[in-house]
Amino acid sequence: MNTLKQLTKLSAQLQDLLEDLERTLDYIDNDDLYSEIDNNVKSQLDNALTHLDIACDDISEGMYENDPASEDFEEWD
Repeated sequence: MNTLKQLTKLSAQLQDLLEDLERTLDYIDNDDLYSEIDNNVKSQLDNALTHLDIACDDISEGMYENDPASEDFEEWD
């Protein structure tokens, strides 16, 4: 449970960072710089946040509670 709490906190911090970045992008006049940051930095942060939230959901649903090696003949995703 401690891991989930830490990851949830990290997710909130990442969301705050993305919001700060979006506000900063509003003040960038250089179209090439805006495009570079939007297409590379922001998209990577969005992707990281999405996957972090998926991992948090998986943890809260118990997906990682049991070691796959300890389960006999059960399929592990």
